[in-house]
Amino acid sequence: MKKSALTGLILLAFVMACRFFTPVAEFYAGYCYPVISACLSLAAGIFPFSLEEITVLVFVFLFIRIIRVAIKRKQGFLFWLKRTLVVILWLVVWFYMGWGNNYFRIPLYERAGVERRPFDREEFNRFIADYTEELNRTSGATVKTERDELEKEINAFYCQEPNMLGYTKLRKWQRTKRPLMNWLYSGVSVLGYMGPFFCESQLNLELLETEYPSTLAHEKAHLAGVTSEAEANFWSFVFCSQSGDDGVRYSGYLHLLPYVMINAKSLMTEQEYSEWLDQVSPTAIKDYRDSREYWRTKRIKVIDDIQYRLMDTMLKSNNVSQGADDYIGVVGMIITMDRWN
Repeated sequence: MKKSALTGLILLAFVMACRFFTPVAEFYAGYCYPVISACLSLAAGIFPFSLEEITVLVFVFLFIRIIRVAIKRKQGFLFWLKRTLVVILWLVVWFYMGWGNNYFRIPLYERAGVERRPFDREEFNRFIADYTEELNRTSGATVKTERDELEKEINAFYCQEPNMLGYTKLRKWQRTKRPLMNWLYSGVSVLGYMGPFFCESQLNLELLETEYPSTLAHEKAHLAGVTSEAEANFWSFVFCSQSGDDGVRYSGYLHLLPYVMINAKSLMTEQEYSEWLDQVSPTAIKDYRDSREYWRTKRIKVIDDIQYRLMDTMLKSNNVSQGADDYIGVVGMIITMDRWN
């Protein structure tokens, strides 16, 4: 117990240094995370299933076991508290040392030397026109690339431009894993997630074909060290939009549609917004609505509401000021980074 607590406290001190001193977080992201993620995912690669859920269940078992031992041995509150704090300590340390310290590094704009500028109506209109044209051109296209080949292409992509901006290269053995409790993710409309304990990317097994490429590229962005949801959406869109497969391109543009709609509705007049929607391909609108209805039928409202609040709190406590609404910022990021490019 003493050795475990001491080791955990030393690692916790490093985690706190990352949180409050950006250079330490940059050191972690540039030198520690690439090695840690490679080793953890290599070890996890031995198993065909995800280890993330098993890890969480092990921690839950430890909490229950501590209570049972305390009752059985008739130990007091301090016995339970000390052992519970040690388990919490290791849960926190593993999360941040495995992946979470990436939250505290320099944001993308600063690393790229991009200056934020006020909203420009002309730029937004140009983006809307280009976006709508490409969405309409690819609407209804099916993905022709095999999924294994698609994953290799995405891994190779994260070894190029994102890597030049300080993100970690992905390894060939970092393959997508299957969730063990898929019904739970469908119940809260989670299409995929990044596992911080073994650096594993998980995809919902019930994904629609149009959602698969963009969701896979999004989760791979997290594996490369991206923590912002808007930025993971950005890199997903960059990958899909430059693909030679129209089905993959369509997935990227369709994935962006709800965020474009939110931005357009807040920046356009009601008439302008209605006129723009009339220009969007009916096939794309139908696919978007079908996707929303598909996940709505699987949703378990109580669990979904709890998951949303937990995610919002977790993101806000880790330097993501927009919390669960961070996804929406992808449109502004695309316009800004296009200007930089």
